[in-house]
Amino acid sequence: MLVKIALTAALVLLADTIQAHGLVEEVGGTLLPVILSGLLLAVFWLMYYIGAQRVPPATGRWLVFLGASLISALILIIPLDGWIEGGSAIHMIQHMLIMVVIAPLYVLAQPLPQWVAANGRAGVLFFKPLLRLSRYPMRAGFLQAVVIWFWHSPKFYNLALGSSWWHLMEHVCFALGAGVFWWSVLVGRRTAGALLALLITLMHTGMLGAVLTFTQTPLYGDSHDLQDQQLAGLIMWVPGGLFYLIAGGWCGLRWLQNHARAY
Repeated sequence: MLVKIALTAALVLLADTIQAHGLVEEVGGTLLPVILSGLLLAVFWLMYYIGAQRVPPATGRWLVFLGASLISALILIIPLDGWIEGGSAIHMIQHMLIMVVIAPLYVLAQPLPQWVAANGRAGVLFFKPLLRLSRYPMRAGFLQAVVIWFWHSPKFYNLALGSSWWHLMEHVCFALGAGVFWWSVLVGRRTAGALLALLITLMHTGMLGAVLTFTQTPLYGDSHDLQDQQLAGLIMWVPGGLFYLIAGGWCGLRWLQNHARAY
C-alpha cells in the first residue's frame, strides 16, 4: 500500500514539475536536468518505502523523512526559469533549504537502514565511503566549506545560473556535502570535534554572507541587482547561521553531558 502511495506521489510531483517548467512549450536539454531531479527524488522516496516494508522506521523518523522529501519536491516545483537570473535571494533560499533544512532533516530521519534494505549490497557500497568520511567532523566541515565557497565564486555561481545541468550539479554537491557534514555532527560520537566544526562553519558562512551583504558592487556581474545580492547575503548570514548556532548549542550541551558522565 505504501509503495502504491509513493508511486502515485512521485508521478504527481513529476507531472507538476514538468508543467511548472513548461514542457509542453519547450522540450530541450534545459528541461532534462529538472526531469532527472524529479526522477531521482522519486526513486529515493520509493526505495525508502520499499525498505520500510522490511525494516519499519519509527513513526517520528518516518514523518521527518516525509517532511524533508516534501521540501525537496517544493524546490523542484517552484518555477524559477526565466526569473532566477538576477534573483540571488531566491537562489540563496534554495541553497539554505538544501544545506540547513533538508540535509539535517534527512539525517535526523536516519533512512539508511531502509535504503540499504531496499538496495542490498549496492546500497552499502554507495553509502560506505560517505559514512567513513562522516566519522571526522572537521574533515566533513572542510569538505562542505570547499563546496560552499566554490559554488559561490563568481565564475561557478554564474555558470550554475546559466546552465540547468550545472545548476543540478551545484545542488547535488550541496546535498552531499551538507549530508555528510550533518551526519558527522548529529549522529557521530565526536562531540568536541562536531562542536568545533559547527563553530568554524558558522564563522566562514557568516563571513561569506557579510561579504555579500556589505559589498557595494555586484560580485556576480553588472546584470545582477546589488540590493538583491545584499539580501541574499543577509539570508545566508542570519537565518542560515541561526541553524548552525542552534546545532552548536545542542552539540555543546551534549559534550558537557558526556564530560560530566566521565567523572
